[in-house]
Amino acid sequence: TGAGGSIGRELCRQIARRNPAELVLLGHGENSIFEILLELQNDYPDLIIHPVIADVRNHERLTQIFEQHQPQIIFHAAAHKHVPLMEANIVEAVTNNVIGTRNVTQAALDHHAERFVLISTDKAVRPSSIYGATKRVAEMIVLDASKQVDTYAGKQVDKYTSTHAFTVVRFGNVL
Repeated sequence: TGAGGSIGRELCRQIARRNPAELVLLGHGENSIFEILLELQNDYPDLIIHPVIADVRNHERLTQIFEQHQPQIIFHAAAHKHVPLMEANIVEAVTNNVIGTRNVTQAALDHHAERFVLISTDKAVRPSSIYGATKRVAEMIVLDASKQVDTYAGKQVDKYTSTHAFTVVRFGNVL
């Protein structure tokens, strides 16, 4: 998710270098997804790429996307990230960063994704801003999902001992 953003684009470039079977570019901004699509098609002409325009706040749309593409690994980089703008637009920060993360995490659980990585921020440590607080809550959602018990073929499997991993990484401004 967030494939058109600065971090999302770089993740897409690095993932493409690893020769995945397919790459789904999910983002809300049509222009940014189009730009990374053209770049990747040029650099990796044999890679199967699916550009998907969607809002992570739309749970039903995410369910459709996960049903269609059955992603194994999700890098969730979709977020509103500009601190001053989020202070002035609290509802947007919460709905995108918190509700959106909950939706993507739930879709990943529901469709048995093997791996889920939330791209977070150093601002989630003892947050002093709306942005930092929303990213900290997003981290808590993903970390809670990592502890949930999942059911496969009627058998209870603990996420810690299964092949599934939901994790959080914090990127600092240096990156």
